Amino acid sequence: METNKISSKNVSLDSSLLMEMVHAKNKTEAEKTQFVTEQFESVLVKQFLNDALKPMFKGVFNENSEGHRLYRHFFTDALSESIAQGGGFGVSSILQQQLAKPNASAVENVSHKVD
Repeated sequence: METNKISSKNVSLDSSLLMEMVHAKNKTEAEKTQFVTEQFESVLVKQFLNDALKPMFKGVFNENSEGHRLYRHFFTDALSESIAQGGGFGVSSILQQQLAKPNASAVENVSHKVD
């Protein structure tokens, strides 16, 4: 897969895709940060949904069956994909804002060392 074809709304976390994006020479730091924070948020959304939807799936199928696990997996993926396309929970944008700000304490430490 080429780096310029990486979708920022890809919900499933693929470590090779993540590493490809982080080391991409043709991407800005802002694009890399956006991609990584969106991936982080997608993991949080999926984990939240896995736990939140457990009661909903009780009694749908034999809970130990492969069908139950498969249905739950696809349902959770579809829902998390929809949430990601809608902008997620906002965690990614908050992280991007925080990472874009210069760290005030780091700037103070550097200025004290120079004095």
